[in-house]
Amino acid sequence: MTASFIPILAVDAFGSVSMVVIALLTLYKARILRDMDPDNAVFLYLLWISVGFTIFSVSRSFGHILRQFLILTSNAGTWYAISPYSGSVNTVSFMLVGLITLFFNQIWNINEKILTGRKKLEDTHVKLMDLNQTLEHKVIERTERLTSSEHKCRRIFEQSLDTIIVTDSEFMVLETNPAGIELTGFTRDEMVMGKMTVGSFFADASDWERIRNKIVSKEYILNEEAEFLKPDNESLLVLITGGVDYGAFGCAKSHHFIIKNVNEKRQMERQIAQADKLAALGELSAGVAHEINNPLGIILGYTQLLLKQEPEHKEDLKIIEKHVKNCKTVVSDLLSFSRKGTFELTVVDINKVVDGVVKFLSNHSDFRNIEMSLNPYTGDRLNILGNEQELAQVMVNLVINACHAVDGKGHIDIITRKAENDMILVLVKDNGKGIKKKNLPRIFDPFFTTKPVGQGTGLGLSVGYGIIKRHHGDIKVKSTEGKGTVFTISLPSDKSKA
Repeated sequence: MTASFIPILAVDAFGSVSMVVIALLTLYKARILRDMDPDNAVFLYLLWISVGFTIFSVSRSFGHILRQFLILTSNAGTWYAISPYSGSVNTVSFMLVGLITLFFNQIWNINEKILTGRKKLEDTHVKLMDLNQTLEHKVIERTERLTSSEHKCRRIFEQSLDTIIVTDSEFMVLETNPAGIELTGFTRDEMVMGKMTVGSFFADASDWERIRNKIVSKEYILNEEAEFLKPDNESLLVLITGGVDYGAFGCAKSHHFIIKNVNEKRQMERQIAQADKLAALGELSAGVAHEINNPLGIILGYTQLLLKQEPEHKEDLKIIEKHVKNCKTVVSDLLSFSRKGTFELTVVDINKVVDGVVKFLSNHSDFRNIEMSLNPYTGDRLNILGNEQELAQVMVNLVINACHAVDGKGHIDIITRKAENDMILVLVKDNGKGIKKKNLPRIFDPFFTTKPVGQGTGLGLSVGYGIIKRHHGDIKVKSTEGKGTVFTISLPSDKSKA
């Protein structure tokens, strides 16, 4: 009987051992999978299932083998005593497997949510990385644009031919460009470190007060005309445009001014207007002079004839003759002013003309107490193509006017020099009382004079102006009250080989 059960026992023992081996191999494989991907819920489930089945297989196999051994050794009672414990282990193993299977669905759902969240996080991370790279590129691009824009603005500011001045809320200068330094005559340190205000540049404080009030009320000004006074007392006519700048959030209020130098433009406009006016007056004067000249000639002739025949009225006739000659002089000046008559051109040495005028006038009684100096150009001859007599007339008139300006005691300096643009300059300087600012625009007007009645006809400068213009030149004046006057004549040099 025992022998017939041996094959069954062998198969039972072999099956039990094989079940344990297979369970251990399954547990080993599940552990490898779990280590490969610790976050995989399926691999975790397989690991715990393998653990449960391994416990069950070990318990079951060990129980079978022990049971057969005890029965064969006639100790069946012992087996019946311990069999409940073996069954309990098997039951717990199956309960463990059942619980793992029961809760796997919940674990799987949680794992799916975790994986979905992780996927979203990964996608969000990728987007954030892309956004970060894009942001870095945009920051670099914006920084380059900002740097380029700042460089362009700085170049515009520095290279602008118009003056640009930035001030604080109290109109104290904070910054200016090179054009502003040239226009005002002050250095940047003098303006900024010295806390100069824009009002410091104005020749007339009332002009600045007017402009300042307009900025305060309207917060801008547009093309306001004013006069600037440089440190060397040179005055400039300027146009000012400006406004208030509140800047970015938290920045202090400032003012920006753009100032244009229109001094030369205004002078040119005045010269053009002067030329038009003189041309019209010249035509009128020519007709008047010719109409008056003939009767004056007759009056003078009969007066001189009566002087020979009527000795008892000699004094009265002398007075008539004197005033008729004065009238003829005025008529002669009118004819010169109207540019009628001959105009012969020759090569004239300006130094020679000026030297002759100085020698001629230095012997005059009015120049006895005047220090008159001549500073001629010592290089090449200052030759021009012109009329020597007319040029001498202009020089005589300017020097006599300078004599009157210094009241017969002062200094007159006559300078000749050659400019870079092939122009010959003649300067007549005096340290006299100067010309009032309001009279400067009118000094070349015919019949305008500030001299007392009987001491001037007001034609000297207008005739001189016409002569210089006829020589294709120009005449300008700068004057400061109480300090003196400078007349500058510019004439084109003779380019011929004469």
